[in-house]
Amino acid sequence: MAEGHYQVLARTWRPQAFDEVVGQQHITRTLQNAIENQRIGHAYLFIGSRGIGKTTTARILAKALNCLSADGPTPNPCGKCENCVSIAAGRNIDVLEIDGASNNSVEDVRQIRDNVRLVPSTSRYKIYVIDEVHQLSSSAFNALLKTLEEPPAHAIFILATTEAHKVPPTIISRCQRYDFRRVGRDDICALLRRILEQEEVACSDEVLLAIARAADGGIRDAESILEQLISYCGKEITFKDVFEVLGLVDWEVLNELCDALLEKDIATQLRIVEDIVASGKDLSQFVQDIIQYFRNLLVCKTADAKELLALPEHEVAAMQQRADQFSFTRLIQVIEQFAELSKNFDSQLAQRIALETLLIRASKVAVEMSVDTVLEKLAQLGAGGIGHGAPPPGPARERAQKKQEPSSPPKRAPGPRGAPARPPDSEFRSPPKRATATADNLRELWVRITETAGVENLNLGIWLGQAKPAGLEGETLVLEFTHEHRNARDYLERSENRRIVEKILLAATDNLTTYRTVLNGSAPAPLRPETETRAMPTTGTVNPEMARQALEDPHIAKVVDVFKGRIVEIKHHVKEGPGPSK
Repeated sequence: MAEGHYQVLARTWRPQAFDEVVGQQHITRTLQNAIENQRIGHAYLFIGSRGIGKTTTARILAKALNCLSADGPTPNPCGKCENCVSIAAGRNIDVLEIDGASNNSVEDVRQIRDNVRLVPSTSRYKIYVIDEVHQLSSSAFNALLKTLEEPPAHAIFILATTEAHKVPPTIISRCQRYDFRRVGRDDICALLRRILEQEEVACSDEVLLAIARAADGGIRDAESILEQLISYCGKEITFKDVFEVLGLVDWEVLNELCDALLEKDIATQLRIVEDIVASGKDLSQFVQDIIQYFRNLLVCKTADAKELLALPEHEVAAMQQRADQFSFTRLIQVIEQFAELSKNFDSQLAQRIALETLLIRASKVAVEMSVDTVLEKLAQLGAGGIGHGAPPPGPARERAQKKQEPSSPPKRAPGPRGAPARPPDSEFRSPPKRATATADNLRELWVRITETAGVENLNLGIWLGQAKPAGLEGETLVLEFTHEHRNARDYLERSENRRIVEKILLAATDNLTTYRTVLNGSAPAPLRPETETRAMPTTGTVNPEMARQALEDPHIAKVVDVFKGRIVEIKHHVKEGPGPSK
């Protein structure tokens, strides 16, 4: 190397001993103990993402096995003897570093197999370090198998790969496997702080955290980013410089985009996209930043954000305020939509159009409702009754219940004289008051029965809603179904469902014990006696006849009616069975 030649930080600060390896103590300690106890394997497999210390650890292991400062392998190589110096420089003839990407043929492996028999010249062990070993061909792997399983006593193989799933199990089973972890932010920040002190460069802890986040657990990436920032800034690095050098979007821009999304301000969102494009930033990276931002909002809503996000306190506080304005379902929906948008596009224009379309769509949540939101609403309805227009808990529910009381008070069994008044909360634990079913109050009483059934069994409540109370025959309630709703009738004729309904009839009335079902040839029955079937508004792309047929399905009609929605698209699916599921 020429005198005065500059060496980048990643090479200057490359660890030369096991104790200097950052974030991989579970591996370095194991290797040191194995050397100290003379339990040295003949083949090692180092697995992990790029830039976290696989090749560096392989070189340190080679130095530990061949260090001349001790009579045998040592867990702490001196780093000064001829072998340590030559191995660190990559010029030791007994330590061969082979690139698996360019030496991946059978002939290359055969050459290794022939040379492995030769004894080392100046070292104890002949060590083969094969980097990116997953790029070997299948034939090359097969040629390596026997040698890898039973190499000469003086030969040791160290295989390194970033894609363990591409390495055949027959190779993995012949090696000691070591999985390298991505390095934590605290460890990266501590290393960068030591480098900056040595380089006499000033920066804040926020800058180090930003670099660590951008490096995503890679030591080499973090050192390369720091190298760029030092070249750009000189002796002082600011938080803004990190965004400028890496081409990232400032958090304030993402905050503004989030506020515009909450306020449904489409013009501001489109202006932000225009500014990003005009500044020359990559839209793919911008989408990734958006996903990361909303992921942070989800963390703020579900966990301790200060502990998990490692962001400045004022940023965490600002994100916490915004997270409180979203529901869990809404945040997950936004993240999924942008994750879908992160797929490859043919051009920047296509991705911009897709991004703008998504932002507009996300701002129109009042028009469109996700499946998750529908399921969440149904769960809430199931908890409090699935009746049409079920009022919310609290005073509003009490007012609505008063409106649903029959015009004439139902007969009640007289209680014992002088019985104490029940406390207000006891009515929630006791069964509802029984009423006498008559032709006048039958329709209102039927609403109470379907709501009670829905609390116990959601499907049962939905199918009961397809029945029309047609009359009374002594202690028997007559339920009428149209031919279009004969599936609902079949469901209610099942013995297990009949027992539940009869139990509800006995609890709700004092004169009904069972029911009888009949079919007629009239038009489809309404979901509820008081709710008439009506044509729901649709977009111009939906065939009105298809929309009408879709509304004949009780599940679809129930969802559309409860949520005051409209049919915007119809997709056909294979029907699994003729009858409703239990």
